[in-house]
Amino acid sequence: MLARIRKAYLELPIRLKFQIWFMPLLIVSAGSIGFISYVTASNQVLDKIAQAQNNISSQTVSHLDYLAKDIYDIYSYLSLSSELHDLLSPEASYNSAQVVNSMINRLLSTRQFFQSLLIFSDNHPTIKFNSLNNNEIISYEAYKTSGIYVQTVSQVVKGAWGVEEGPMKLFIGDQRRKVFYSKVLVNPESLKKEGLMLIGMTEEDFRKSFGPARDNVEIIVINEDGTILSDSDGKWSGRAFTELPYYNHVPFSKVDWDKNEKQWLITHTASAATGWHVLVIQPKIEELKQLNQIRWLTIGFVVMILLINVPLSWLLSRLFSNPLMRILRSMREFQAGDFQQHVEIELRDEIGQLGKGYNTMVMRIKELIQDVYESEISQKEAELRMLQSQINPHFLYNTLNSITWMSYREGAEKTADMIQRLSEFFRFNLSQGADVITIEKELMIVENYFFLSKIRFSDKLTYSIEVEEHLRQFRVPKLLLQPLAENAVVHGIEQMEGQGFIHLSIREEGQQLIFEVTDNGMGMAPDTLERLRMAVLMEKRTGSADIEGGFALLNMRERLQNHFGKGIAIEINSRLHFGTSVKLKVDMSDAHYREE
Repeated sequence: MLARIRKAYLELPIRLKFQIWFMPLLIVSAGSIGFISYVTASNQVLDKIAQAQNNISSQTVSHLDYLAKDIYDIYSYLSLSSELHDLLSPEASYNSAQVVNSMINRLLSTRQFFQSLLIFSDNHPTIKFNSLNNNEIISYEAYKTSGIYVQTVSQVVKGAWGVEEGPMKLFIGDQRRKVFYSKVLVNPESLKKEGLMLIGMTEEDFRKSFGPARDNVEIIVINEDGTILSDSDGKWSGRAFTELPYYNHVPFSKVDWDKNEKQWLITHTASAATGWHVLVIQPKIEELKQLNQIRWLTIGFVVMILLINVPLSWLLSRLFSNPLMRILRSMREFQAGDFQQHVEIELRDEIGQLGKGYNTMVMRIKELIQDVYESEISQKEAELRMLQSQINPHFLYNTLNSITWMSYREGAEKTADMIQRLSEFFRFNLSQGADVITIEKELMIVENYFFLSKIRFSDKLTYSIEVEEHLRQFRVPKLLLQPLAENAVVHGIEQMEGQGFIHLSIREEGQQLIFEVTDNGMGMAPDTLERLRMAVLMEKRTGSADIEGGFALLNMRERLQNHFGKGIAIEINSRLHFGTSVKLKVDMSDAHYREE
C-alpha cells in the first residue's frame, strides 16, 4: 500500500506536490491562529464575566449590608427607648403603649422594605406591627420551639437572621415567606432580658433589595448557619446549602468556595457585617454561547484564507513550474532529434541557472555531434582518397618490377634503382591495406620519397633522418610523415636556388613523442605563417586552409586526433628565405599507445 502511494506521489506534477505540502501547512497555520484567537477571546470573555460577577457580588453585599444596618438601627432605637421597657415592665404606664406604637409606625413607614415588627415578652402581650395584613401571629410559646429562637437566645449580643421554614409562619395564613432579624431585648439599666424583637420583610422584598434579576445570573444569599435566605428566583429560600448543585453537596462548614463544578461560573463574597455569603452564579455554557460568533468568525477567517490562498498558491506555483515545464518540453524535443532547442528564462535563481546549464549542454552536444559528423566525413573522404590511390595497385607494382628487371638487363642501373625505389614506395604505401604501421615502415616510405626527390633535383637536395631506436616499433597512422616531407620538398626546397637540406627527427621528450621536419627552404612571410597557424588551431575547416600546405596539416591533425585523441599539438615556425620547421607533439601519458 505504501509503495503504491509512494509511486503515485512520485508521478504527480510538481505543482500538485507543491499544493499537497502547502495546503496542510496553510490549514494548520490558519487553524492554529483561529484556535488561539478563539481561546484568547474565550479567556477574555470569561475574565470580563468574572469581573462583572465580582461587581454584582460586591454591590449585592453592599445593598444587603445597608439593609441590615437599617434593621440594626431600628432595633437599637427601640431597645434604647425607655417607653418600650416601661411597657414591658410589670408596672407599665398608661400611655406607654401609645408612645411605643407611634414610634414603630413612624420607623417602619419610612422604610421601603420592612413590613413587620414583633416584640415577644413573658410580661406583656405580643406587640405586633404588620403593614401587609392583620393575620393572627404565631404564639410566643410556639416560636420558642423553632431553631431561630435557640440561635437568638444563644447570641444575645449579635442576634440571629432567619427565614420561615416548613410549617412555621410568623403570620398565620400568610403564605409569603418572611426573612427576619431576631434579637433579645435587654433592659439597658437592669440588663435583664425582657423579650425578643423580630423585624422582618417578605422574601420577595428582601430579594428586590439586592437588585433586579438578570438574565442567566443567579444570586444566592446564604446565612452563616448554611440556610439560604434568598435567591434571584426564590426557589432556594429556606433550604439548606447542601441542596445546591454547585458544590457537589459538600457540607457548609467544609465548603471550599474556590472549588466548584466546572460548568458554572461562580463568584463568592462574604459580608463582614452580617456574616452572609453571597454567590453570583452563571452557567458557563450559556456564557460561552456568546463566543459562537467568534467561533464562526474564526471558521470563516480560515475558510477565507483557504479560498484566497488556494488559487493564489496555484498561481504562485506557476512561477516555479512554468520555467521547469519549458525546460522539460525543450528536453523532449531535443530527445526527438531537434538540436536547435534553446530555452529563454529570465530568472537568475537556481531555476535560471538550470535553464542556462541546459542551454549550454544542448550547445555542447550539438557541437560534439557536428564534430563527430565532420570527423566521419573526413574519415570517409580519406578512405575514398586511399581507395582511389589503390586502384589496380598490384598491376602497377608488378609492372614497375618488370621495368626494373628490363633496365638491369639493358645496363640502365640508375634508372633501375629509381624504378625499384618507386616500386618500394608504392609497396610500403599499400602496406597490405593496413591503416596503422610502425615508425620504421613509415621511415622507409619517407626515405624512398627523399631518394626519388633527390634524383629529381640532382644534387640540390640532401637530407638526414634521426630516430631513437626504441621508438621504431611505435605504431602510427600510415603516411603520417610523408606529407610533411613532401611539403618541405615542394614548398621549401623546390623554389630555392641554392643547396637544400631537410632534417627529420623522431624523439621522446618527457611524456611527449616529437615528430619534427626542418628545412632551409624558402620559408614563409609572417602573415602567411599566422594564417596557417590559425587554420591549424581552428576546429573546423575554413578558407585559411587553402594556403600552401594547409590541407596536408589539417588532414594530419584530424588523423592524429582520430588515432591519439585530443592530446596532440602542431607547432609551425618559419622565416622567409631561411626555412621552415613543423613539429608534431603526441601526448604519451596514456600507456596503451606504446606497442612493441
